[in-house]
Amino acid sequence: MTFSSDVREEIAHQTSDRACCRVAFLGAVLRGAGSLHLTGGGHVHGEIDVSGHAVGRQLLQILRAEGASCEIRTYRPTRLPSAHRVLIVFAEDSATSAVLQRTGVVNASGWPLPADGGALAARPCCRVAALRGAFVAGGSVAGPGRAPAIEIRTHDAAFAEVLARCAEALEIPVRVRQRERWSEVMTRRREGVQDLLTVLGAKAAALDIAEDEVVRSARSDANRRANFDTANLGRQVVAARRQLQAISRLMAADALARLPTELREAAHVRADNPELTLAELAEAAGVARPTLAGRLRRLVAAGDETMEAGEDRRPHA
Repeated sequence: MTFSSDVREEIAHQTSDRACCRVAFLGAVLRGAGSLHLTGGGHVHGEIDVSGHAVGRQLLQILRAEGASCEIRTYRPTRLPSAHRVLIVFAEDSATSAVLQRTGVVNASGWPLPADGGALAARPCCRVAALRGAFVAGGSVAGPGRAPAIEIRTHDAAFAEVLARCAEALEIPVRVRQRERWSEVMTRRREGVQDLLTVLGAKAAALDIAEDEVVRSARSDANRRANFDTANLGRQVVAARRQLQAISRLMAADALARLPTELREAAHVRADNPELTLAELAEAAGVARPTLAGRLRRLVAAGDETMEAGEDRRPHA
C-alpha cells in the first residue's frame, strides 16, 4: 500500500454522529469520485468509484444510514491490476434520490447542481467532513522521505474553490491550480501538510511526517558538523605539515639554534608531537593557544626565509 492509501484507510475509520457531517462527506465524495446519469422520470442512476475497501465500507454504511439503497462491487483496474477499486452503485428509487438531493449534488428534478458551498461549508464540522470526503475521493500525499506535498484533485473547478475556502476557514493556507484536465487544491508547506492531515483525522500520518522532519533535520545537522570537522582537521594537518617542514629546514641549515628560546621550545614540542592539534599542543607546552599559534607562524616564516636564502646561494647555470 502507498502512503496515500494508508491515509485514506485512517480517514475511513473516522466516523461522525452528525447528520450534517455525513451529508457533507457524501456530497464531497460524489463531486470528487461520483458519476450521475439521468434515466427519466426524475430518477438518477449514480455510481461512486473509490480506492480501498475501508473507504467503500464507510461510504456504504453512511449511505444506508441516510436511507439510500445501493450495492457494492470490487474490481481491479486494467492499468493497475494490483490496485483494488470499489464501485458503489445507487438504486433508482425515491429514497436514494432524496439522499442525493440532500447532498446538494442534484435538485428535486434530478438535474446536477453547481458546487457553491451550501452543505459543504455550512459549519466548521461540515468543512472538515467535506475535506475528508474530497481526499478519499481524489487525494494524495507524499510520504516520509519525500518533499512535503498534499493535493486533492477534482474535475470540477468550482468544487476546488469550495474546498480551498473550507481549508482556509480552518486556517490552513492552500492553493488552487487549474490543470488541463482537472483542478487541484494543494500545499507544499510542511506545516500545511501536517495541519491538513491532522484535520482530516490522519494523525498517525501527520506524526510520520513530523518524525521524518526531525530525522532529516538531525541528519542534516550531523552531516554539517561532520563536514565542518573534516574541513577543520584538513586545515590542521596542512598547517602541521608546513610547521614540520619549516623545522626540518631550520635544523638542516643550523638556523634553529640561533632563534629565540621560545621559538626553539615551540619547535621541539611540535617535532616531538606531530599528531597533536594546536589546542592539545598548547596544553602540552603549557602556553596559551594564541601564543603558541603565533610562535609556530614565526617558525614557518623563518623556515621559508631559510629556504629562499639557500636557493639564492645556489650557483646559476
